[in-house]
Amino acid sequence: MAGKAKDWADEDRPADTGRRRFLQGTLIAGAAALVGTTIAGAKSLIPPPFEFRGTIENTFRYGVPESSSNWVLQKNLQFQVVHVTDFKLWDGASTLWREAFDEGGKAISGTGFPALIICVEASLLEVPTEFESYVVRRDVGGVPAVFIALYDRCVHLCCKPGWHYNVVPSTLHDYVTQPRTLLASPPQDPIWCQCHNSQYDPVTIVSDIHPPPANVPYIGARFVHGPATRALPCIPLKLNGTILEGIYDPGDGGHPEWYSAYC
Repeated sequence: MAGKAKDWADEDRPADTGRRRFLQGTLIAGAAALVGTTIAGAKSLIPPPFEFRGTIENTFRYGVPESSSNWVLQKNLQFQVVHVTDFKLWDGASTLWREAFDEGGKAISGTGFPALIICVEASLLEVPTEFESYVVRRDVGGVPAVFIALYDRCVHLCCKPGWHYNVVPSTLHDYVTQPRTLLASPPQDPIWCQCHNSQYDPVTIVSDIHPPPANVPYIGARFVHGPATRALPCIPLKLNGTILEGIYDPGDGGHPEWYSAYC
C-alpha cells in the first residue's frame, strides 16, 4: 500500500541551506543591479523638464492684418500693445493676448490667445450684470463707447472670425436673431466667420453654456447666424492707464475654462 502523501511543509529541509540562500541572494542582487542599470539608462534618455524663463503679458498686441488698407497697418501698430486711444468708434482689431516673451524680450512663436477687440457704441450695449465690471467704458471722439474683447475662435469649428474684413453679403442676412449692430448709425455688420458664415453680435452679450462633455457656463457675444449655435466667449477686461489688459487668473475674475472648453 502506498504511504500517506506528505504536505510540502512537512518535507525535510535540504541540508545545505546556506548555499541555497547564497544562490538566491546572488540572483536577487544581480536582478536588482540589472533593473537599476536599466532605470539609470532610461533616465539618461529623458530630457530635463522644460523650465520657462521669461514673461507672459496680460496685454493685447496687434497682429498683421491681411488688408493693407486696415487701420492697424495705416497707423503702423502691428505687434504693438493695444491702447484704447488707438480706436475710433466701431474700430475692431485682431490681436494676441497673453503672448509669452523670452528673457531677451523676444516674442515666443505659437504663444498667446487669439483675441478680437471691438470699440462699440455704449448706448447699444446689453451685458449681464455680473459682467458689467469687465468691459471698459470710455468716451471715444466725444461719444460714450465700450471696449469688448472676445476669444477669436469660432464655436463651430475653431476658425477665426473677423471684424469688418469684408461686407457681409445680403444672402447671409437670414439671421436667427437680428444683430443689434444694425441699429447703429450707420448700421454695422456683426462679427463674421467667413469659413462657414457664423456671425455674432458684439453689442448683445449673453450667458451661454458650452455643451457636453465640457458643460461650462460662460458669457459671450450672441450668435445671430449659424452654423454656430452658441455665443462667442468674452475675455474680461480692465484698463491700466490707456492700456487694455485681459484678466486670466480666476482669483481676479478670469475664466480660462471658457476657452479651453472647446479650442
